[in-house]
Amino acid sequence: MADPSTTGPQPDGTDAPVPADLVLRHGRVVTLDPRRRILTDGTIVVHAGRIRWVGPDRLRPATTGPERDLAGAVVHPGLVDAHVHTGTETVRGIAPKGAESWETVEEVAYLGKTPYDEELAATLSAMDMVSSGTTLFADTGGSVHLDATARGIAAVGMRGIPGHILCDVPQDGVLVEVAADTDTCLARLRNQLDRYPWRPDARVRAAVTLVGMGLDSDALLTAAAGLAGEYDVPLIMHQSWDRAEVDASLAGYGVRPVTRLRDLGLLGARTTLVHMIQTDDAERDLVRETGTRVVHCPSASLRRAKGALRDGRFPEMVADGVTVALGSDGLSGPRDLFRQAYLAATVFRELRDELPTLTAEQVLEMSTLHGARALGMSDEVGSIEVGKRADLVVHATDRPQSLPAFDDPVDWLVFYAGARTVDTVLVDGEILYDRGRFTRIDTDEVLAAVADQARRHERAIGPDRFARWPLIR
Repeated sequence: MADPSTTGPQPDGTDAPVPADLVLRHGRVVTLDPRRRILTDGTIVVHAGRIRWVGPDRLRPATTGPERDLAGAVVHPGLVDAHVHTGTETVRGIAPKGAESWETVEEVAYLGKTPYDEELAATLSAMDMVSSGTTLFADTGGSVHLDATARGIAAVGMRGIPGHILCDVPQDGVLVEVAADTDTCLARLRNQLDRYPWRPDARVRAAVTLVGMGLDSDALLTAAAGLAGEYDVPLIMHQSWDRAEVDASLAGYGVRPVTRLRDLGLLGARTTLVHMIQTDDAERDLVRETGTRVVHCPSASLRRAKGALRDGRFPEMVADGVTVALGSDGLSGPRDLFRQAYLAATVFRELRDELPTLTAEQVLEMSTLHGARALGMSDEVGSIEVGKRADLVVHATDRPQSLPAFDDPVDWLVFYAGARTVDTVLVDGEILYDRGRFTRIDTDEVLAAVADQARRHERAIGPDRFARWPLIR
């Protein structure tokens, strides 16, 4: 007799087929369920956007609907990129080589931006994420034109949590051009919560998203926390990005930044803090004790030398039971969460001469389950379980990077294949990316528009601005 905990619910007292919109058979299914089962020959039954049944193919129920033979392909839950800035996508690749200010690039990314520019950047970002296996992301307040960002996300069909840029105390020239007074910031925040409500059927929804890092006043922070409680949504903000932020907090308040958040009543299970590089033992204890969530963005720190390896204690946080998700951030690299997982799993080993620090299993959890928790959606996504949404990633079997195929594919996913073998991606059971092609959008049209916009950005920044080698035209 089949174990119900393995097979999921069966038809009540009948032999009628289980309703299905799609049946994925013969996959190597990395479930990330509470038992962390890997089904070496598994089947997933999808109905009405959710997982109706998952288990060994030999125990599958009779079903209705089409079947797809995965022929041993690896399947896992959609990845969760817990920190992205979609608005900078069309200037990525142009950046300072050293310690010069990034303000020139960021100004071009944000100033004078039209809704068309914003939508195009969000569309490109969503395409990059989906084709790399990511099905859900959060942008910690990066939109100048929020509705345009939402349109870009919806065009591709993935899940996204976008937000207005909310900054009322710009410092040292940072975000001066997009800053606003406290009341305006709060009005924008309430507007995004009303326009994109936190509904289970909404792929694009809003949380309380803040710039943080000392660029939001105490009045804005405390009022925003109140709105998070009022609307029952997560509060997500940048925090403890660099040493200057810590020094400013000590100088202005006499305490470190996370302690300051504690004093303001912002810590807790509803709050997610992005970066958290420059923290001490007492701050990490506060995070653990209050159930506050964290997002680690390895490539962002590595590219800009902020200290995630030297000073960050992310392996210790994971060991202490803190929810630590992963994020790809903005101008620091591609929207490839597998790259972040690889970095998280390897760089601490090298620095500390310790093996392992974070295992492949742990960083895959960080990329799925922890990401879902950090964004307040663990009851919906993050694992392949009956009742959860059918956000699934299927890897190819016919590429050099696909082989050899072993029963346990976790190390293969994290250390070898990564995003290179992503073949098919589903959200709510809808196939958004099928054998390397997007199903909702005209890829060629989007890429042509991006190329045109990139040329305009390059002219605005100066094609030779950061070039170290001569550009021969």
